[in-house]
Amino acid sequence: MTSWIMAEEPKVIRSAFGKNDEPGTTVAGLVVSQELTAQKDPKTGKPKLRQGNPIRQLEVVILTGWQTDPDDDGARKLFVRGNLQKALKAAILAAGDSDLRNGARVTIQYTGTGTAFNADYAPPKLYKAKYEPPNDASLAEVAAYLGADDE
Repeated sequence: MTSWIMAEEPKVIRSAFGKNDEPGTTVAGLVVSQELTAQKDPKTGKPKLRQGNPIRQLEVVILTGWQTDPDDDGARKLFVRGNLQKALKAAILAAGDSDLRNGARVTIQYTGTGTAFNADYAPPKLYKAKYEPPNDASLAEVAAYLGADDE
C-alpha cells in the first residue's frame, strides 16, 4: 500500500486554524511535509492573482496530538503566508536555522488581529511562533508517520 502522500485519493487534512478561533489558540506539531501552492479565493475557489501571476503560499502539514474522530491521525495543515510567514521566519532565524525543515517542531499561537487595510478586507491575523530544528528522533518520527501506510 502506498503512503497517503502518494495515494490517488490523498486523505483530507484539516486546517490547523479555523475562522472562529479565538486569540490564544495554539497549535504545535512536527513538520511532516511542505508544498508551495497558489492561494485560492475563498469565494470562487480560483487562484488569487497579482499582476497576472498566482500569489504563492506554503502549505505545511504538521503532526499534532489532536484527534477529533477515530480516523484522525492528528495531521493538520498550516497555510503559511502574510503574518504567519513573518512569525515563522523570525522563529526559524531565532533558533539558528536557515529554513523550515521537515522534522522540525513548530508551535504557532494566534495572538489577535491587526488593522484592516480597508473596509473590503478582513483584519489580518497576528501570530507568534516557536521553532525547534529537526533532530534524529524527530526525523525518525516523520519517517515512521510517512511510511505507516506502507505496512
